[in-house]
Amino acid sequence: MPEFEATVDVDPSEFVDSCSNRELKRLVEILEEDGHIEPSQSNKSKGTGVRKPNINDQTFWDSLNHLAKCRDLISLEEENFINNLANKFKHLR
Repeated sequence: MPEFEATVDVDPSEFVDSCSNRELKRLVEILEEDGHIEPSQSNKSKGTGVRKPNINDQTFWDSLNHLAKCRDLISLEEENFINNLANKFKHLR
């Protein structure tokens, strides 16, 4: 049987506008799972109990993400410092 390939050009805003609330929630989940957006970006809506991050919050999370990605470049002393700092605050959560 012959195979056909088709390309459809859909404007992203048209796609989003045509999605139901359930489909939009699933789209956000997929974008988070694939690493296209940070989970905190999806929790900005009302009723989630999570406040919108301010610039300091975003800088902090960006820094932590960068450190996690570059872990193999961090010295043992730096890694111990980070772990000790985290341990200092573990009891607070």
